[in-house]
Amino acid sequence: MSTSSILRPDILIVGNRSYRINPSSLPSLESLDIQQYQVYREEEEADYQMNNFADNDDDEPSCKPQLKRTTVESETKPQIVREEKPSKQENEDENDDTIDYLPREKMYACEMDIAPAFYGVLIGKNAENKQKLEQETSTQIFFPRRDEIGLVKIRGRTKANVRTVRTRIEIIIDRSRQMQPFTHFLSIPLCQSSSANQFKEKYEEFKKNVLEQCAEERGITNELFQQAPKLHLTIGTFVLLSKSEIDYIKDTLQECTNNLLKQFIPTDKERFLVQIKGLEFMNDDPSFVDVLYAKIQLIDQKNSNRLQNFLDRLNEELFNTGLMKQKFDRLKLHITLMNSLLRKDESGILEAQKTARGRVKNQERESFDAKKVLRLFSQFDFGQIELNELHLSIMHQPDRQTGYYGCEMKILLKPIN
Repeated sequence: MSTSSILRPDILIVGNRSYRINPSSLPSLESLDIQQYQVYREEEEADYQMNNFADNDDDEPSCKPQLKRTTVESETKPQIVREEKPSKQENEDENDDTIDYLPREKMYACEMDIAPAFYGVLIGKNAENKQKLEQETSTQIFFPRRDEIGLVKIRGRTKANVRTVRTRIEIIIDRSRQMQPFTHFLSIPLCQSSSANQFKEKYEEFKKNVLEQCAEERGITNELFQQAPKLHLTIGTFVLLSKSEIDYIKDTLQECTNNLLKQFIPTDKERFLVQIKGLEFMNDDPSFVDVLYAKIQLIDQKNSNRLQNFLDRLNEELFNTGLMKQKFDRLKLHITLMNSLLRKDESGILEAQKTARGRVKNQERESFDAKKVLRLFSQFDFGQIELNELHLSIMHQPDRQTGYYGCEMKILLKPIN
């Protein structure tokens, strides 16, 4: 192992705790076919986030609701029995009221609400992963039957053992979640309000001009352009594989957004009015571009970073739920206008291309030459628009009425009364 990897180990955050990842201590995930989790997306996650921003808000209190774990009760609803003289190492276990003691069984117990999609990696081939967890922690783990919907139950002779195996299960789930294609994303639609008419007209003008003046450039076709109703800002992506996960994110999003709006939009004068002007791309060679973006800037003479700070804070709180995909320190605010992946699917929603065995085909992007586009339109002005809604959007489920993505919930970006 290199010195840099020792000094800067991989860290996994579960809830409000941080763990150094030690692969040898967890059931192996190498047996999983990583390819089955590769899907084509309208934009890569790294495209909309940056890693060069120092977070100065460590002292801000969290606004997300506490994750609720279900306690286990016997038929007679037994009381929790505490050890008479807990050791120093057991103090934290004693304060954990999510683990109950069942006097009849002389066992400690808890339940976990786990999406069935993770049962496979937890159980493993011939139940090898499950048995390893049980043996190394002196516990028993019970999964619902295939035809049942329920909670995963854990039993152990000591509270510490139950807590240990629960933590290891959480870590395995988090690692597996990062390999899954995202199912939902947090977005701000740009063309779903009456105030967006000017922006839509300017976008269509930009598209028409590019196709007329740059059609001879390599790869420039109509299919590259995002459909106007789907133009948006992406805030973050999620892997939500059960109703309880979706409900938890919705509750967290509602509470966090309300708290942050009181700080960042205290009155109607502080609404998020933005200027959309100029183009940019994120690789070094303008002749080989995969995605072309429009730049966005908040119109606020007093605090031009207010929108950026609001979204960074919101992103941080949602990441702490453990249900968000990879997080970076600072969001890259942009609007995707042209994307080489859109050649694969004219609908703008790029489904995974699967073989008969269910594995995703590896299809390469076909870049385009954007030198002339940037030379002619680098300072194209798309006008001003107010950002007035925040959506928890659903991948691969378009809203046929609006032309945008399906919506689990929406929150108005306005002052909280």
